[in-house]
Amino acid sequence: MRILHLDCSTGFGGQERDHITEALEFMKRGHEYILGARTGTELERSATRATRTLSLPLRSNVDLGSVRQIRSVLVQEKIDVLVTTSYIDSWLGNLAARSLGSGRPLIIRQRHILNPPHNLFPFRHMCDKLVVVSDALRLYFVERGLPFWHVVSIPRGISMERTRDSSCQSSDALRQELSLPPDGPIALQIGTFQKDKGHFLMLDALSRIWKQTPDLVMVFLGEGPLRDEVLRKAEKKFSGALEKRLFFRGMENPSPYFSVASVVLVPSIRESLSLVTMESMLNGVPVVAFRVGGIPEIFNRAPGGKLIRPLDTEAFAEGVREVLSDSECVQKVRTLYSAKIRHYFSVEQSVRRTEALYDWELKRIRSNERNRNPYEHSGGKHDPFLEMNSFKNS
Repeated sequence: MRILHLDCSTGFGGQERDHITEALEFMKRGHEYILGARTGTELERSATRATRTLSLPLRSNVDLGSVRQIRSVLVQEKIDVLVTTSYIDSWLGNLAARSLGSGRPLIIRQRHILNPPHNLFPFRHMCDKLVVVSDALRLYFVERGLPFWHVVSIPRGISMERTRDSSCQSSDALRQELSLPPDGPIALQIGTFQKDKGHFLMLDALSRIWKQTPDLVMVFLGEGPLRDEVLRKAEKKFSGALEKRLFFRGMENPSPYFSVASVVLVPSIRESLSLVTMESMLNGVPVVAFRVGGIPEIFNRAPGGKLIRPLDTEAFAEGVREVLSDSECVQKVRTLYSAKIRHYFSVEQSVRRTEALYDWELKRIRSNERNRNPYEHSGGKHDPFLEMNSFKNS
C-alpha cells in the first residue's frame, strides 16, 4: 500500500510521536508511507529524520495552495490510503482526494483524543472510516449518531524499545544520578500540565498520601500551560516538601525514572487511551489511575495496579498505599502484566490491525462497496476483525 498521512499539529507530544512510530512500522512491513506536516513544526523536523516527509503550509481549512499540493502528491505517488488527523488537514485532504472523483484513495480519519468535537460533520461525511484508539471513544461517536460500522477501534501501540533494563545500574546509583532522595518509595506522574491530566487533583491526593506514607518521593515529568500554576499551588501547600520530597523535572526522559519508581499515578479525568499507563506496566511499574475513558480497557488485559472512582482523591490516596504494600501486585506487573502489555499493545499489533482494515476497505472499494453498511443484509460480509483468521487470538 501507498499511504499519505497528514497532521497539521504545531505541537509534538504522544500523538505526533505515534505517527512516526506507525510510519516506521508500516515501512518495515513493506509499505510506502509519507508523512505530511506543517512547515516549521517539530513534527516536520522529526519526521524528516525518520521517513519521507511532505512539508505543507496547512494554514486553514480553505488553504487552496495546500489542497493543490496534496492533490499533486495523491496523483504522482498513486496514493491508496489518505489518513487525516486534525480539523484543518481533514478538510484539505478530503477536498484534494474528492477532486479526483471515483478514483480517489480511501480516506481515513484518525481520532486520538476524547475531547468533544465542536462539529461531527467531518467525522461523519469527510472520511470513509473513522479510526479511534479505544472502545470508549468509539462508543462516544456511536452514541452521537455515527453509524456503528463507520467507526473502528484500534488501540495505539507503544514501542517495546522503550523498556530499560534496570539491572544495568543500581537503584541507589540512579537515585543519586537523578538527584533524588536515597530513601522512600518514588511516585511518578508523566504528562502535559493541562486541566484534564488532573495535576490539581494529584496535589489534593498527595496531602493524604503523605499522611499515610510520609517518606514518599513525588516526581512530576512534563511541561504545559498549567505548570507554573500547579507549582505555585504546590509551593503554598507543601512549602517544606519542595526540593526534599516533591520534584518538578520538566521534559526529561522517563526511562530512568521508570527504573526507580514504585508506582506511576494517572489522575486524569479524561483519557482516550493512556500510553503512560501502558509504558509504566511495560517497564514493570504498577499504576494507580481514575477509572475513566480507555484506561479500563488496558486494565482488562493487564490489571497492574488500582482503578479508582473518578475525582475521589481520598480513595486515590488509599489506592496508592495499597499498591505500595502489595508485593504480589508489583511482582505480577514486572512479569505477567508486562508481558501482556507487550502482547496486546505493541506497535506491531496496532499496525497489523490497521493494515488489515486498510486492505479490507480497499477490497470493498474495488467491489464498489465504498461506504456501504456491511451488515445491511443478513449473512453479509463481516468486518475484517471477525473474518480474518489472524485475529482469532488477538
